[in-house]
Amino acid sequence: MATIIDGKAIAQTIRNEIADEVRSLSQNYNKVPGLAVVIVGTRKDSLSYVSMKRKACSEVGIRSFDIDLLEQISEAEVVAKVHELNDNPDVHGSPSRSASLSLSLSLSLSL
Repeated sequence: MATIIDGKAIAQTIRNEIADEVRSLSQNYNKVPGLAVVIVGTRKDSLSYVSMKRKACSEVGIRSFDIDLLEQISEAEVVAKVHELNDNPDVHGSPSRSASLSLSLSLSLSL
């Protein structure tokens, strides 16, 4: 027999737990997690994805760094921006997404 779950309730529980952890990090270590959201171009589906990431950060107290780049940016400039984010001690991760290309560049920045 299948068990019916309430996905919205589970998601809210997870968001609450993350918010508690973020508050704890802030209170105990004076450190707030930071997520850099990088978007290249203006494709609607990518803009929607990035908007959801920014909203999720806001809901749980994670600092969001918004990096919106023009579609015409060179690869070298994108790489330079990634290096800049890697050097920023307030940035702990980045779900990068290309709005102008079907392929996306995903980055994992370490603590």
